[in-house]
Amino acid sequence: MTALKMPALLTGTEPALVAEVPGAGGRWSQVHFNVQVTRRFFGLTEGSTRSITLERIGSTGTVVARIASRLVMPESNRNSRIEFDFHPLPKYPSKDTKPIVVVIDAGNLTYRYRLLMPSDSGYQPMRDLLAAGPSEGRGVNRRIVTLDEVEGFWPQAMLRGGL
Repeated sequence: MTALKMPALLTGTEPALVAEVPGAGGRWSQVHFNVQVTRRFFGLTEGSTRSITLERIGSTGTVVARIASRLVMPESNRNSRIEFDFHPLPKYPSKDTKPIVVVIDAGNLTYRYRLLMPSDSGYQPMRDLLAAGPSEGRGVNRRIVTLDEVEGFWPQAMLRGGL
């Protein structure tokens, strides 16, 4: 797969979401978020038909995949979910360790993200960031910070782009 051209550099003040990814019965690429996060970070609400663009960033800082996604909120359980591209989907770790997704609001309904598994170099720094402040709403650990704060814990995040 050819890497996609990165948009302009980010400043560091952009909102960033660092969130544990629940197992969701094997469909964990459809990431569950509480309503507070979907509203505050993604700007999506129940009934919204607006799509967002999700850019998966590789370890070298290049866009390796780009998809459009919408908020899914089924009547059956009212859990808000957004489908991410984690292909190839790694095996979900033990219930004591959850994958972490780091999402940056790059503007214009575009979000850059990296998935971190427990064996990845950025995993422990992002666990430390999650532990450094209060979680956003109920459920698994989630924090809304800035890109600068992410890089303060994980200087090798490679989420700014523009190279």
